[in-house]
Amino acid sequence: MTEFRPLTAQDVIPLIGLSVAKHQQEFVASNAVTLAQSLFEPGNEIYGMWVKNTPLGLIAIIDMGHPNQALEPDDDPNGLLIWRLMVSKDHQGKGHGRDAMRFAEKRCRELGHGNLLLSAIDHKDSAIAFYEQQGYRKTGRIVDGEVEMAKALNNPHGEATFSLIDD
Repeated sequence: MTEFRPLTAQDVIPLIGLSVAKHQQEFVASNAVTLAQSLFEPGNEIYGMWVKNTPLGLIAIIDMGHPNQALEPDDDPNGLLIWRLMVSKDHQGKGHGRDAMRFAEKRCRELGHGNLLLSAIDHKDSAIAFYEQQGYRKTGRIVDGEVEMAKALNNPHGEATFSLIDD
């Protein structure tokens, strides 16, 4: 079972040492880059993914409703953004990605948000099909050159504040 731990100083080196398969490197930033960029992302949370004491990846999320978040006009303040999801090459295909998505949904509800957002590079080998299997749909927006996807959760504040498109 995948365990999600808030980032600690002791976790940094083991998490930086992880990598995805060579053909996936263009789809997700390294964990070192994610950790460095997190210093400048208001409302971010990073969790290491572990099985027992073995690191296997990380998930970084951003609370779009954080008071210091600089939202673009079409951004969703009722959203939680899965900013990065990385499962190392040795641990892929074992359900850890699905566990991470469920963890993010739980965290989204805990923060009182109803919409979970993410973006992915539009490429035949990218994670878009995986996200679609998890119930995410394309919103029609391109964010930083990536396809935005969203999933409306049971929202205590009403309906989804974004629209979805079908291919």
